[in-house]
Amino acid sequence: MGRVQVRKEQDKSTEQRVALFDPKGETAALLKSLGVQCQVVDASADLSAYDLLIVGKSALTLREAAPDISRVREGLKVVVFEQTSEALEKRLGFRVEEYGLRQVFPRVPDHPLLAGLNVERLHDWRGEATLLSSQLKYEMRPRYGPTVRWCDIPVTRVWRCGNRGNVASVLIEKPARGDFLPILDGGYNLQYSPLLEYREGRRMVLFCQLDVTGRTESEPAAEMLVQNLLRYVMAWKPPARRNAIYAGEAAGKLHLEAAGFSVASFDNESLSSDQVLVVGPGGGGDLSGRSAGLGKWLNSGGHMLAIGLGQEEAAALLPSKVRLKNAEHIAAYFEPPGWGSPLVGVGPADVHNRDPRELPLVSSGAKIIGNGVLAEAEGANVVFCQMAPWQFEDAQQSNLKRTHRRASFLVARLLANLGVASSTPLLERFHRPLDAAQPEKRWLDGLYLDQPEEWDDPYRFFRW
Repeated sequence: MGRVQVRKEQDKSTEQRVALFDPKGETAALLKSLGVQCQVVDASADLSAYDLLIVGKSALTLREAAPDISRVREGLKVVVFEQTSEALEKRLGFRVEEYGLRQVFPRVPDHPLLAGLNVERLHDWRGEATLLSSQLKYEMRPRYGPTVRWCDIPVTRVWRCGNRGNVASVLIEKPARGDFLPILDGGYNLQYSPLLEYREGRRMVLFCQLDVTGRTESEPAAEMLVQNLLRYVMAWKPPARRNAIYAGEAAGKLHLEAAGFSVASFDNESLSSDQVLVVGPGGGGDLSGRSAGLGKWLNSGGHMLAIGLGQEEAAALLPSKVRLKNAEHIAAYFEPPGWGSPLVGVGPADVHNRDPRELPLVSSGAKIIGNGVLAEAEGANVVFCQMAPWQFEDAQQSNLKRTHRRASFLVARLLANLGVASSTPLLERFHRPLDAAQPEKRWLDGLYLDQPEEWDDPYRFFRW
């Protein structure tokens, strides 16, 4: 049985039992070059004896079996190296882009995975990536030109020739449902992540779509990242989990449930330190007269996420003197929040409002992020998010749809940072291949909250 140690100088109690599912063998060669020992397993392996499963490059296909990773909820950790767009989209249900990024950006700059890797080491890697063919696979449509299928929709592309310098070739769009933490991002509107940590239950799945395997030339940054990745996963511990209680307009609770969260309605019960109180617009009435009690609860370890509150409701609920003002919000800039921040994983693109309107922005009495569209209360575990995604929901208006999509990811990330668990069908899909007799379109539900349309593919018009 393969074993890996977090640090060589540690005793044997820190050893991790590692399984490798790698039918093509490319990742096995990479790990061997780094001195990592693994036990090679097949799709039928019983993983109860292992602490970590490594899934090799291009190991997932549409029709072939893969290991059952449902034990992630009980204690198994999984690292998934580069997979094809077909496997990510049609088997797992992600929206993906085949776009050869030659530069990516840290979303969590001080994350352990990025130790020693600054922005200067995350672009134009040596040699060529080998996940994609050097030439675009397409069909030619009269009057449209080269055409590929994205979410089963025919969309145009321009020709691709060569993968030299690629840092990430197949990109995952950040899901709006589930506990997904983007550690790097890139691509159009920074809405894609090639390094994505998914948490469910007691453990996690780390998706590495960076082109670290099978490059035509050795790339020191790629090798360093793989070493960081293995050290991080070996030492990873599950965060504290809390239950969500909601007070506010009904649309907010419906949105959170659609995003995979189990949310109980506030019914005047006593709050405990293992709960997160989510207050949406209209929640002030449900919590009227409880300011002093909420203050004591927050001081004793309680957490609150305030979404779209106005001045009157904030003043009635919070013991601290937070001030808000109505002002037009379009966009705001702020530096990436650090590892451990309640805002980790979110960025300016997530608060970009494509339908300019006045919002109650935090102006004082809190640590203001950007222009006050986000904030952290001073001396209390309260996070303010002044964009309520359900207020931007309009399937017929593309600018609202895009804002709703990014704001939905924003709120899901903030709740996950506060310890609220969510669920998706991802673990079951990993094990279950597609049945040719029963066609499925897994990308339509489970990980995103809207239905994809041709205009949702940014590379339909913006080229390479």
